[in-house]
Amino acid sequence: FIAATALAFAVARPATVDAFTGPSPRAAIAPRIAPLQESADSTDGPAEESLQSFLQQNYPLFESLLLSKIPDAYSMLRDSDSTDGYTIFCPSQSVMEGLDPKRKVQISDQRNDEVSEKLAAYHIITNGKVTQERLKREDWTVPRVDGVAALNIGGVVTVGGELRVGRSKSGGFMGWGAKEDGGVVIGNNEAKIVKSTKIGNGVVHEMDGFVAPDLIWRYFDQLRIPGF
Repeated sequence: FIAATALAFAVARPATVDAFTGPSPRAAIAPRIAPLQESADSTDGPAEESLQSFLQQNYPLFESLLLSKIPDAYSMLRDSDSTDGYTIFCPSQSVMEGLDPKRKVQISDQRNDEVSEKLAAYHIITNGKVTQERLKREDWTVPRVDGVAALNIGGVVTVGGELRVGRSKSGGFMGWGAKEDGGVVIGNNEAKIVKSTKIGNGVVHEMDGFVAPDLIWRYFDQLRIPGF
């Protein structure tokens, strides 16, 4: 089982893979996402502030509990900052504080470092600056569904793996009658982007949840840490 887990959770670091996935081939997508225009939904961080200090001040639990599990995270992000840019989907401080105590123990336990690294890896992109403007861009070359245009980008490729991109909804009752509100959700858990901050040649999206697949948490549970 341990060998299988190690194989399943080896963290890949694609240096040349496109950061975007979608219903159309990359050659067809590329012209529609360039040139990049900065989104009005993003704000600039302090000019002299480093990414590490920004995360430590604004998202200390994410930085210390998750991002620290990737040994060379800041090295990868620095390299990306000087080339294609980077993207971080950062669960808010309140999301991290509200994490079940059992989960915090599982993430912190050194015996789970490989799984924790995989969980963290799903939250960063090291080969592209993916702004909200890019994520919200619509594809007008395909038929509309119920009068709504499809998104140009169907997913993003993080260091951990691929995540779907969709439209956020609000209102309704118990999932019924909810309407799209113009926002964007990432991953199957539909974590919504709350706000975005540009740091250097990258962007940090504050999320209202984790973007990683639920399968990661199942692996934590199978490890059966004593006391839980």
